[in-house]
Amino acid sequence: MPLIFMPHPEDTAKGELKDRVDVLMDAAELYKTEILDAEKDKEVSEPKLMVPRDLKVAFNWEEIARVLREIRELPEGNSSDKQRKSELLTKLAEIYEVLRAAKMSKLEAVRLALVSEATHLRSGSSSNVG
Repeated sequence: MPLIFMPHPEDTAKGELKDRVDVLMDAAELYKTEILDAEKDKEVSEPKLMVPRDLKVAFNWEEIARVLREIRELPEGNSSDKQRKSELLTKLAEIYEVLRAAKMSKLEAVRLALVSEATHLRSGSSSNVG
């Protein structure tokens, strides 16, 4: 049985950055559902820990890394730029939260770093307004 990667690279290669973040969120939700369903099915048939070979899906980390890099490269010249970047980082942190709920508890550190970066940007953009 072939392994299915989510999201597909062609889905994250089109549209605005915000649209690609939305595609990542949809893929993360689908991935979470697949993982939790597979775990539930595994518990019914065999009460052992699930291992990677039991999975039918994998999250495409290359795509999330590409989007994160693009977000980090966005300009921070004025408060609206900082606000946009902060919003995108917050959405990305939400994606990591969904993936963390898919039995990837170690992603909490990444999620917290993204939230911190978004908060820092938000506070920097509000202090320049005046």
